[in-house]
Amino acid sequence: MRTLMNRTLGVSLLAGSLALSLSANAAEGLYSADDLMDAEVYDSNGEEIGEVDDILLGDDMSLHSIVIETGGVLGLGGREVVAERGSFTVKQQKGRANFKDTEFEVRMSDDKDSVKDLPEYDEGWWNQTRQGLSQAWENTQDTSSNLWEDTKEATAAGWRNVRQGAADLGEETEEATHEAAEETEEATDETEREMEGTR
Repeated sequence: MRTLMNRTLGVSLLAGSLALSLSANAAEGLYSADDLMDAEVYDSNGEEIGEVDDILLGDDMSLHSIVIETGGVLGLGGREVVAERGSFTVKQQKGRANFKDTEFEVRMSDDKDSVKDLPEYDEGWWNQTRQGLSQAWENTQDTSSNLWEDTKEATAAGWRNVRQGAADLGEETEEATHEAAEETEEATDETEREMEGTR
């Protein structure tokens, strides 16, 4: 039961991430991981090079890459190679748009010679990619944390500057008011003396 639930959840998450991760010209709205598995893969010239053997997700549950089993079509002797998101598009095969009868095809952005240079799907690639993605995730979290701390510090400094500016302005206003009052008093006294002298 738990395995079925995990598989169902995984397929749902994958379908959502595929819909968000694939090229705009391939958008069908919703993709089934089950239907995408074993989909035929073509190079940029339309030559079949293999089929989808696996779908790999990153920590954020979005599509990271697909594994293509070449099956010797290009003389690669049945290698499994990795194509990262952005290097392919997914299209629905024409006339296959029914709920239970949907088939997809994958179109690579490279020709067969470039596809031959794709990394092989093996433990070395897996470990290196997993470590790189984990480090990138940690860096993102560290950067986010540092940005938050910097933002809090800058905001606090800004408020301190505003308060100090207001206090300084208040003191300057008080001094100016006091000076104006003294000048007004002196002017009033002088006017009174002049008026007394004219009487």
